[in-house]
Amino acid sequence: MLTKKITIGIYVLLSGFLLSSCASLHLKDGKTAYENLKFQDAVYHLEKGLAKKQDSEARKILAETYFDINSFEKSKEHYEMLVASNTATDEDRIKLGRTLMAIGEYKEAEDLFGGILSRDPSNTTAQTLKSSCKNIDALKRDSTLWNISQEVIPDLMAAFSPVISNNKLILTGIDRNTVKKDPYTGLSYTDLYIIDKNESSWSQPSKIKGVNSKFHDGIASFTEDGNTMVLTRSNYGLNNQLQGNSSSVSTTQLYISEKDENGNWSNPKLLPFNDSKYMYAHPTISKDGNTLIFSSDQGGGVGGMDLWKVTKQDSIWSSPTNLGGVINTSENELFPSLLSQDTLYFSSNGHVTLGGQDILYAVDHGNGWTGPFHLSYPLNSSSDDFGMAFIGSNKGFFSSDRSGRDAIYGFEQFRPQIQLKGLVSRTKGSDPISGASVLVKNLTDGTEELVYTDNVGMFEVSLLPGKEYEVRIEKDGFFAVNEAISTTNIQSNEELNMTFSMLEVSNPDGDLTGNGDGNGDGNGNGDGNADKGTGNINGSGIGDPNNQAGNNPHEMPNILWDYNKWQIRPDAVPYLDYVVKLLKDNPAFDIEIASHCDSRGSHPFNDELSQKRAKAVVDYVVKKGISRERLFSKGYGKRKLLNKCVQGVECSEEEHQINRRTEFKVIK
Repeated sequence: MLTKKITIGIYVLLSGFLLSSCASLHLKDGKTAYENLKFQDAVYHLEKGLAKKQDSEARKILAETYFDINSFEKSKEHYEMLVASNTATDEDRIKLGRTLMAIGEYKEAEDLFGGILSRDPSNTTAQTLKSSCKNIDALKRDSTLWNISQEVIPDLMAAFSPVISNNKLILTGIDRNTVKKDPYTGLSYTDLYIIDKNESSWSQPSKIKGVNSKFHDGIASFTEDGNTMVLTRSNYGLNNQLQGNSSSVSTTQLYISEKDENGNWSNPKLLPFNDSKYMYAHPTISKDGNTLIFSSDQGGGVGGMDLWKVTKQDSIWSSPTNLGGVINTSENELFPSLLSQDTLYFSSNGHVTLGGQDILYAVDHGNGWTGPFHLSYPLNSSSDDFGMAFIGSNKGFFSSDRSGRDAIYGFEQFRPQIQLKGLVSRTKGSDPISGASVLVKNLTDGTEELVYTDNVGMFEVSLLPGKEYEVRIEKDGFFAVNEAISTTNIQSNEELNMTFSMLEVSNPDGDLTGNGDGNGDGNGNGDGNADKGTGNINGSGIGDPNNQAGNNPHEMPNILWDYNKWQIRPDAVPYLDYVVKLLKDNPAFDIEIASHCDSRGSHPFNDELSQKRAKAVVDYVVKKGISRERLFSKGYGKRKLLNKCVQGVECSEEEHQINRRTEFKVIK
């Protein structure tokens, strides 16, 4: 009996040892397979190993492997187990959050990103993704701007990265019938195909001769004449074999091919700036063939896969330059596509996203990129969306894995009719201003339209949806006006009715533009003459001999002062900001800031007090970004009263308040 128990015990121990040893072997093989990008093998071994033995590193790799192959439910399962084991990093939690976004669990993802930010407020990736989740209703609002439909491509298991050349559709495809498989994916190697549409259906895809090889070829771009192709290709070494980097991973590189006079493509040649240590992929070449943008993880980038640019001069390609932090993030920017020389579409999971890779675009105005601007739902989805190709300005194709595999989708962009109807009038009196120039600038692509107000001060111009505009109105004798207008959230036909008020620079009648109700009449011998509201002031110490018609001061409405004080009051801030805007809109103007006191106190005391008030206004305006060189401060003490409240005359506090004011006038 004792011998039997011992025998059973030894058997159990031996079985446990063998199971543990077998599990360890699976885990080791799974990690190696993942490092070599053999995801199917990694899943097989890691699942086997983790069923028998817990290993946090292996759990993380398995979760990431499922994420990489878009098995998000399985990825979620293993990331949640990793988080529950208290071995997860914030990077792992971000991956879990991305997984939750991919399956539509945005509130859970938002809470997860919020937890990360409570520990590390500087985590920019968590900030961006939390904002995306928080605004998901607005981002996912079904938009009438896009009509999309999946294209059925015969004989291809998957197809992506469409591009138009010579009215033909070229795409990267995976043949469902090929016997030779990529050990990384278990699918056939990718090739470049060309297809055409016959009425409502696509023709059989045919491989482009001369450029496809026995390994990966695809994701190409063409010059406008169709005679130069840049493509992504597996890295070939000696004897036409795959070449690996120091980690034994075969990186993709960029190759170029030229079409001869008979229409045949030359054997692709490796472009000189490639480096086999890094990935180079997803080229887009300009129409003239002199600018190339691509994605790479080469050193010196912002993070992950970045977008880079090279240019060609005298047949020599420059070294790659990074497109910078406006475009690139710490995550991945992929699949660039040049719609024009200055408009770049690309895919990113580091900017605002519905989940996965979303398509955005940016515009280069010559002094740097603006944007990027996110394309609305349903073109973007919670899956990976990438590879934009336009036919004209509002139709084309893109690729997405929203159906569970990479597929080509056609799109048509509908543009709501948006009319801006503006009325331009004087700030005082609301009289219409005719003949004012109205420059409407599309900040997204830099285009401009110039119109003029009619005899009743009206103008009308059409706007595009999804854009940011600046409207600048100018007229001799008036301060120019700049206003920002956004059409990013307009989804249907709409009429925008706006009014624009213009402040006169000067008035030949000496009329001061602004609010006021002075009604006193001083007596004296001064030659100055100034109208303020309905009051007319002439007299000693009150009229200003230097205040000639055509250069009158403008009172700053409601910029008033407490008795014996020079601190700016909260109620004055909006009006000071108005002056700041005037100065920003009119950078050629220099102004004098003039402040005044009431009649109480001595001249020396009031001179100093009014100067402090003028300086306080100048200091505020400077802090808001206006150069101090454009501003001159002057305190006039009690020398320019607006009513009867001279020294010795009894007045109410309200009457004294009228004199404690600030004005400005243009001096250049």
